[in-house]
Amino acid sequence: MALFNLSNQVGKLGEGLAAQAGLTTQQWLVLLQVAGDPNFHSPTPNAASPKSGVLGSDIALARGVSRASVSTLIAQLAAKGLIRQESEADDRRRKQLSMTAKGRATLARLEAGRRRANRTLLRELDAQERSALLQALRACLRCSAASMAHASDTTSLRRLRSTSVSGG
Repeated sequence: MALFNLSNQVGKLGEGLAAQAGLTTQQWLVLLQVAGDPNFHSPTPNAASPKSGVLGSDIALARGVSRASVSTLIAQLAAKGLIRQESEADDRRRKQLSMTAKGRATLARLEAGRRRANRTLLRELDAQERSALLQALRACLRCSAASMAHASDTTSLRRLRSTSVSGG
């Protein structure tokens, strides 16, 4: 329950910070990923670097959410002029996402609040404890991602079994 309570409190904190820039928390997280924030892992070894752009599908995979929900966020950020989408030459359906100057300025404005919030949240932990916490959280995220992937595979297998053709 402590993780759920912490998640709720950190979520509220994030909402307040994002709102200062006219963003939702989810928009802020996508903007950070497009910017190449080092706190986000690359979902695939071949994922594009932030200099050449990132794909919405990479963001969805890294965040464990649907491509449709990321597409909505991308459209909102593009409408605000914070990111740009450029079609790939060999596949017009694939759009590379990159930051605009306005997007970079927005993130810069939010960074001081982000750092202040982190200092407040972690002020009772020394450097070694902060490092251990980060390692533990990353391990939990890996286990959670593996668990979600397994659940998805199991659901897909059940669907296949229930839709099998009979009377072949």
